[in-house]
Amino acid sequence: MVWRAAVKLAYDGRAFMGSQRQPGERTVESELIAALLEVKAFGSVAASRFRFASRTDRGVSALGNVAAFDTNFPRTELLRAVNSAVEDLYVYGVADVPSAFSPRRAKGRWYRYVLPAGDLDVTKVIECGDALQGRHDFRRFCKPDGRSTIKTMESVTVREEKGMLIIDIRGREFLRNMVRRMVAAMIKAGEGRASVEEVRSALDGRDVSFGLAPAENLTLMDVEYPFPFAVECPPTMRRRAEAYRLDAFGRLGFADELFMRCQAGPGSRS
Repeated sequence: MVWRAAVKLAYDGRAFMGSQRQPGERTVESELIAALLEVKAFGSVAASRFRFASRTDRGVSALGNVAAFDTNFPRTELLRAVNSAVEDLYVYGVADVPSAFSPRRAKGRWYRYVLPAGDLDVTKVIECGDALQGRHDFRRFCKPDGRSTIKTMESVTVREEKGMLIIDIRGREFLRNMVRRMVAAMIKAGEGRASVEEVRSALDGRDVSFGLAPAENLTLMDVEYPFPFAVECPPTMRRRAEAYRLDAFGRLGFADELFMRCQAGPGSRS
């Protein structure tokens, strides 16, 4: 029996040329589709009505993006099968959704940007985030794609933790490059290279550009719907996640040691 599946997935954006399918490029969609075809979850992309919830740029990671497709694959075996056929993707949630379901029509999206606090004026970063919160015309904070640029940011919060600045942005819809442009404005305000008043004037339509924050610091934390996903971590996915975690710890240890040696300064001995 054919049913419509919604699956929740995570990925390190550095491993892909973005999420959207591109000819000749390895993307999140192309990797997931190839796996679904390999395990015979469906016979063709068009017939399955495959859809992705949120587009992410090259370098942007995700912990809770969502894809939906029609399939007759047994529900209890789907995650195990898909995880055995993918690389650099972690598919850990599934929901049986109505036939008309489109993952684009989400209840909410949550993005997180993490960067070193350094010499940033955190108070100014927070003030800038407060200015961006609410309903505005974000045409100066996006790459236009024909959609309405009037969006509502439910919350823009900033906190400092262990020398890092963590920026959480929540809203139902986002435009292309929107989060990275908002964060760029917040960083410039914190650096003293832009004022909160300039950010407000950009929201009022003034032709002001604040640039684009690096993609690698951004993560799509979750895409939310008014129903739960059944979370499951099959053994194949768990093993890959643990290997990724151990590799990350190893790289962090190397980076910490290198930083400590740099901090030692002139005249020190190794």
